Amino acid sequence: MESVTFVLCLLVLGAHALLVFGVECNIDGHKLNGGEKYTPKGTCMEYECHGNGAVSLVECPMELSIKACKEVEEDLSKPYPSCCSYFEDC
Repeated sequence: MESVTFVLCLLVLGAHALLVFGVECNIDGHKLNGGEKYTPKGTCMEYECHGNGAVSLVECPMELSIKACKEVEEDLSKPYPSCCSYFEDC
């Protein structure tokens, strides 16, 4: 009985791994596995593959200031979210 339980557990874990890690997303020709993230060059955003073709996109938040602050512009040489613009010296 224990060996049957062990085999069933292996089957369930294998099926789960295929669902989570084996499913790809296609973003502009880039194939990602579930849980992988991708930032297109020249952009300040990040895609994440959730499996079954489900993709989320995160972009920089919009910031406004009523104080006289210095705005640091978007820096596309840095990875997301470090590339986002922000205010300093407020």
